[in-house]
Amino acid sequence: MSVPEEPLLGARLEELELELELDEVRPGGLPSDIDAGPSCRVDLGGEGGAYRLIGEVEVGLDPEGVAVHRATGRIYVACSRSNAVAVVDPAELRVVETIPVGGEPIDIAVDEQTGRVFTADARSDQVSVIDVYAGRVVATVPVGSYPAGLCIDVESRRLYCGDAASSTMSVIDVDTLERTGVVDAELGAGAVAVDPQAGRVYCVNFLASSLTVVDRTTLEVVGRLPLPAGPCALGVHQESGDIFVADSLASTITRVDGRTIEKVSEMAVPNAPVGLTVGSRDDRLYVGNRGDGTVSVMGLDGAEWSRIPVGAAPGGVCEDPLHPGRVLVANAGSGTLMVVEDLLDGPPPVPVARTLHPMVGRRMPALRLPDLWTEELRDLGEWSGRKYVINVFASW
Repeated sequence: MSVPEEPLLGARLEELELELELDEVRPGGLPSDIDAGPSCRVDLGGEGGAYRLIGEVEVGLDPEGVAVHRATGRIYVACSRSNAVAVVDPAELRVVETIPVGGEPIDIAVDEQTGRVFTADARSDQVSVIDVYAGRVVATVPVGSYPAGLCIDVESRRLYCGDAASSTMSVIDVDTLERTGVVDAELGAGAVAVDPQAGRVYCVNFLASSLTVVDRTTLEVVGRLPLPAGPCALGVHQESGDIFVADSLASTITRVDGRTIEKVSEMAVPNAPVGLTVGSRDDRLYVGNRGDGTVSVMGLDGAEWSRIPVGAAPGGVCEDPLHPGRVLVANAGSGTLMVVEDLLDGPPPVPVARTLHPMVGRRMPALRLPDLWTEELRDLGEWSGRKYVINVFASW
């Protein structure tokens, strides 16, 4: 049987840039003609002008969440595969303490009033409570299945936790450390944000591709909004009340009107946005692009002001509240915390130009993989000219 000619790689690759090293993961040496592809790190020459790279610190396996404790200035990083939180001294840029928590801590949040740090331990179905001065876990709070997102409502003294596998949002009293309520979200409930002025709590649902809107006082669901595929991070713009959501599988940022809960726009970003925070100057977003190892500095209109190279597979992104413009990035693929400084006072004269991946326009490489049911080797060329989906498991 003749194999059809491989189709051209389409422009969609600019949103799905993948660095494949199949020889390392292919069991039994399955045949393939793919060599290691071009690097997914993108450096657009902004060092010294648009941004400054301050330093990178090894923190542990698969760091995801990152937060700063204002009173001490220390940085807390949830290392999901180390089952621990790394404590980083910001002046010396080194890990000064490692605190064991539950299984697979994904997100992290700080309560300044009590001096506690909370982690969402996905594999343990709990929230761990760390006393930052004692340097250890002092309590755990059972929540729903696979907790993946945290947010503290300082005024109401509540901690909200998105329980991904339970399709719920847990409500925890920050002072008594008791689970006081459960809100029906949707499948893949994760990242949470609070808007005290609007009196609302927002939870994004990764698998349902939706936003759940909750009344902050009654804890009743007052709205739901469909979103592009894979929403996994969000932030509230304090002045307008608009919500910005990182849609990781769609490679977009969705802007939602916080008053009407309607979509305002969908803004393209480089590749698989996983982390997002609204800058303290309220004129920009910081977006962690897991697919190409960068953080985009974006205007609220979607224009990309600069693109900062960080480590591999960046996850959580936050701005240091003690140093405005200093951005902290947890690189899941590199096992590092990256510290960078955004030097832009406002939009640059020319926004970052979108560029195609160097493989766009080239013939698809020969690739054979075993059929899931028959285990027979199948050639990708068999589907030439037809639409199909390739599911690449992200093992970082």
